[in-house]
Amino acid sequence: MPAGGKRPRRRVLILSAEVGEGHAAAARALASRLESRPDAPEVKVVDGVEALGRLLRLLVEDGYRVQLNIAPWSYTAFYQLLAKVAPVRWLVKQLLYLIGSRGLARCIERYQPDVVVSTYPAVTVVLARLRRRGEVAVPTVATITDLTGLFYWAQPGIDLHLVCYPESLPDVERIAGRGSAQLVAPLISAEFLKPRCPIASRRLLGLPEEGKLVVVSGGGWGVGDVEGAVSALRQIDEVGTIVCLCGKNGELRERLRERFKADPKVQVWGFTDRMPLLLAAADVLVHSTGGVTCLEALAVDLPVVSYGLPVGHAAVNTREMAKLQLVALAEDLGGLQELVRTKLKEPRAGARGASFALRRDPAEAVLSTPQRVRPIPSWRLRLGAVLAEAAVVLLGGLALLSTDEINALAALVLRVHPLVRVQTELPAVAIVARDREPLPVAKLVGAVGLTLTFAVEDPRPGLLGPLARLGDGAIPAVATSRQSLRWVDTSATLRKEAQALGLTGRTYFVPPRNGLVLGQLVEAKTAGDTPVYGALDLDGPIPPPLWNPRPGDVLVVNLPRNPQLAAASLERLAGWLNSRGFAVVSLARLLASASISPNKSGERARAAAAPTNAAIDSANAAPRRGS
Repeated sequence: MPAGGKRPRRRVLILSAEVGEGHAAAARALASRLESRPDAPEVKVVDGVEALGRLLRLLVEDGYRVQLNIAPWSYTAFYQLLAKVAPVRWLVKQLLYLIGSRGLARCIERYQPDVVVSTYPAVTVVLARLRRRGEVAVPTVATITDLTGLFYWAQPGIDLHLVCYPESLPDVERIAGRGSAQLVAPLISAEFLKPRCPIASRRLLGLPEEGKLVVVSGGGWGVGDVEGAVSALRQIDEVGTIVCLCGKNGELRERLRERFKADPKVQVWGFTDRMPLLLAAADVLVHSTGGVTCLEALAVDLPVVSYGLPVGHAAVNTREMAKLQLVALAEDLGGLQELVRTKLKEPRAGARGASFALRRDPAEAVLSTPQRVRPIPSWRLRLGAVLAEAAVVLLGGLALLSTDEINALAALVLRVHPLVRVQTELPAVAIVARDREPLPVAKLVGAVGLTLTFAVEDPRPGLLGPLARLGDGAIPAVATSRQSLRWVDTSATLRKEAQALGLTGRTYFVPPRNGLVLGQLVEAKTAGDTPVYGALDLDGPIPPPLWNPRPGDVLVVNLPRNPQLAAASLERLAGWLNSRGFAVVSLARLLASASISPNKSGERARAAAAPTNAAIDSANAAPRRGS
């Protein structure tokens, strides 16, 4: 205690936001209550979103405004993702902390408060994380002025939540822990709790004393179908005056003033600080956002009709309030007229506003906030960071191995060169036919003297012998898969298929139809196996018209299931190649015509003598029938 025996004034830092008027109004109300106490602390209200940094301010404040004005559906979609998809919610929290924690920590350090209060959920998320990590050592408080959607309002790192609706208490304690919530008087100006005469209030505002008065509000930003509501209410005979509040939406204010300038019933206002008088003078409030204005209306026992539901959390919050009969919900203009007529005839209940005064003073709750949150030990933070980094590396590695986006670069680095063409002087090409049951097709094409190589998925043992007697060969084929980790068992599958075919050592194989992923390339490199891409990969019997075959080309043909149709297709393809001077041989025959070594072009180089005339004549043998 300093000399003189006087205790230093406590410092309270309130972090608000200019995202709508409700969060700022709650901050002003709490500051006013604190400053009016006999033991008034030193109160500082700052823009918490601005403290988070320029980037988050751009995304949160400006982005929210743009979404509401241009694409409101996008905000609803984003809110639904946050509400229903836990990984998305977790990711957004991480990004908020990553981007905004340093700026907010500096702001708190600058003011050296004894208590920190947040009135905006995004700021609450970062503040709670700072508190749990021990970077904020003083008690933290979060205000909750909404009824639902509390997944960001309530946080385990907040020592005390000031709750305005008793229905919210169980949800808050479920999220943040037992004893983390306190029901308090609504965070609205104390002026709303003073008894006022409606006629006297109208006189002070210069409003007509005769007839019913309806206030239409679009919240601080003037959102919702405010214009439609005013137009519908003009048709109600009992309504003598309509006061339309456009908030800070200057464009809406000017448009409505121009449209209703000739109607004495309608008064168009912008933002006003005379809400206690206006709500005391009114008979019904028509509101779109269901925010703090509804709390103010409930405090003066003013009936509330919600119309023109906005997007995201406001719509969810308003519907829940309607279920609890805190407001009446109008789905369309006809329903709005009917509900307003009903509310104008009903007597005021006069109970809820009186009950607000009996609740605990939020200022008292703030100044007596207990140190409930225990910071996470530093060893757990370090361990969590290491595990998170390991998880990122592991998941990133798995994702990288499961993609084919960088295969071209990886193939160069790993020196995995697929078989596309065999460099040979033999005027022949090899056809690799992909077929699950190759024997029926082999017998049909063998009858016309056509020899092929069949790529077989999951071959049965002993298949190679019958194919060899027909002059054909066989290599394994990797099955097409939609699994993200399909590369994991590629090497074992190839070994199993090669053994079934009687093949040993390094093997040629045909990749899956949806291509090889990086993990499969790595496995192929490790095992020394070579993928056969071919100069063309065909689904039909005739290649593209502009394609000119070259000696040594390898064609991969995906055969139809019908053996007769498959055989006819192969014969037509062989006839097409024969007409251009090329024989069709098996892959083994083509590889035997040259000494093979890989080069950087993806083809196969040779360093052997030219084949003999007998070999060429044998390779040029054309099928006895075909096109």
